Amino acid sequence: MSQQPPYWQGSQGGAPPQPGYPGQQQPGQGYYQPPPGQQPPYGYQQQGPPGGQPNQPYPPAGQQYPPPGQQGQYQQHSQGYPQQPPYGQQPPGQQAPYGQQPPPAPYGQGQYPPQQYGGPQQGQPPYPGQQQQQQQQQQQPPYPGQQWHQQPGQQQYGGPPVNVPPTPASPGYDPAQKAWVKPVDTAADVEALRKAMKGMGCDEKALIRVIVSPKYADPWTMAQLVRDYNSRFMRDLAKDIESETRGDFETCLLALIRGPLENDVQNLSKALNRAGTDEDALNDVLLCRSNADIRAITAEYKRFRGKELLVDIKEDVDDTLYRLYSMVLAARRAEDNAPVIPHEIDQKITELQRATEGTIGANAVSVAQIFTSSNDAQVRAMNDAYQHKYHRSLESVIEKEFRGDMEDVLLRILYHAQDRARADAGRLSRPLNKSMRKDRLFINRLVSLYWDQGRLYQTKQAYKPVTGATLSGNIKSVLSGDYKDFALALIGEK
Repeated sequence: MSQQPPYWQGSQGGAPPQPGYPGQQQPGQGYYQPPPGQQPPYGYQQQGPPGGQPNQPYPPAGQQYPPPGQQGQYQQHSQGYPQQPPYGQQPPGQQAPYGQQPPPAPYGQGQYPPQQYGGPQQGQPPYPGQQQQQQQQQQQPPYPGQQWHQQPGQQQYGGPPVNVPPTPASPGYDPAQKAWVKPVDTAADVEALRKAMKGMGCDEKALIRVIVSPKYADPWTMAQLVRDYNSRFMRDLAKDIESETRGDFETCLLALIRGPLENDVQNLSKALNRAGTDEDALNDVLLCRSNADIRAITAEYKRFRGKELLVDIKEDVDDTLYRLYSMVLAARRAEDNAPVIPHEIDQKITELQRATEGTIGANAVSVAQIFTSSNDAQVRAMNDAYQHKYHRSLESVIEKEFRGDMEDVLLRILYHAQDRARADAGRLSRPLNKSMRKDRLFINRLVSLYWDQGRLYQTKQAYKPVTGATLSGNIKSVLSGDYKDFALALIGEK
């Protein structure tokens, strides 16, 4: 059996769960005012991220699920953390029913940008000092040239197609987002970067101060900084960093200046083009992502490598895992605002039982199809319904019926759906285990969270209940030097 610990168990032991926590307010700098008579896309308001609404809940088996956008009465999980939407999902404010945002076009063809960084997750109160979103989402017109449509393959399980607006891409994954990001003044910063790497030695503190500045906490302003440095000095910022820095500090700087999409693709390339596949890196990039993100990643990978991502995956994994990843890369996961329908949840758990406990030798492909096609709310509902109907948790069934990489993938999807903040905290703590350090894995996970400040804040709050130590305390006790200073700067601490 795989040795992956439960998502609530960090590298330093467990601790009692804590109650929920507020979000974190983000700087509102760096965005255009909308044109006269036109409101900005959801998440790019000038007054900060939208306020939160209570979770879209799901009741125990046998009770009716509330329709999307209505508040139900189902209680929070015993851990005390709010249920989290998947990476890149819009947090609901005071707006139309949950998730009603205009649909995106295919990758690279005008779509609305996603939420402002640091927006509260479902079930969380607004961040301190932030204003509630006032616009009703159903009043927003589609992006020019776009029409409401159903994404291929997005339909209720076993039922007729449902017209569900697709989840927008995460920040940094669609070039159309650049239209809503105001250029910043980089003149002093590019000079400071050049000065820090010019002459004898390197001023590492200056590099950290500029590159981890809140001014560049948006992927598109970071891209502007890199572009302006390269054009100002006719040099390559990445190559200058490579020549002036070393080790984990260099890895940190390069991961950040690439931006989230390019760094995802670089990690996939390294994971698949080496002796032995790095399944952790593969899963970090591909699992629990929106369909829009998956399409952006596959398109960028093909541009970067000159070949299809699925072709490289097929050469590196066994047939069962290949079929699972092919389902993921098909980008047909239920959109984040797709409803939870009780009779379809019952169909899914019946099929799960038949494919696992109800047969000799688990049908991994059938289980993978159900897990990879369901959104977080549906997976949570399946977990509760399975427990109610069969008196066993899906976690125990997966651990009993599967081994190795397939077990790890299924548990990761389950844990992410149950409580994203605690799952993120566990994933962030494991590479810092003093006896099994995996610094590149830790760096990429931390940088990925950095691009979603609201999610990073929730991870920090969940970290101590999960591991018994604060994230900053763990970093200070395990890391050292410029690497430690950079990691602390990423989480907003010293």
